[in-house]
Amino acid sequence: MKGRTIIVGLLAALLLSACAARPTPYMPRDGAFGYAQTQIDSQTWRVLFAGNPDTPRETVENYLLYRAAEVMLFGNHEQFIVLEKEIERTRDYRPFGPYPYRFGHRGRRLHTYPYYAYEAPYYYALDSYRAFATIRTYLDGPAPAGLQVYSARDLIARLGPSVILPE
Repeated sequence: MKGRTIIVGLLAALLLSACAARPTPYMPRDGAFGYAQTQIDSQTWRVLFAGNPDTPRETVENYLLYRAAEVMLFGNHEQFIVLEKEIERTRDYRPFGPYPYRFGHRGRRLHTYPYYAYEAPYYYALDSYRAFATIRTYLDGPAPAGLQVYSARDLIARLGPSVILPE
């Protein structure tokens, strides 16, 4: 009996791991995840990338820079500066563990609320990240104090191999 329980547990874990979510691919925003941009004026854009809980912070930042470089190249601009950048972390708690719920009966119908006995005994944290940047085209001359000048083509070449596109 104990061996059967272990096998069933392993099969359940295998099924859950097969259904596990994947990091957000580099794609236009569809609901909550992906990239988006808004043009503020002729030389300035606001770029966003939002990842799901399986997308690491570094990937979110890289996809943000990649999208910024694409926006610049689509507008025939070779270089740009990041005026401001912000990374937001959202933490969500999910329950797991044994659920010793007791269900109540009222008449012939089965009710689950408010007749449950216990809450989930354990919770785990899920972090997801959203990155925003305001970018501006950079023509020539000395870089403004405290700002880095990015080459759009260099960023595309450097970050392109690590970009995961949707299937």
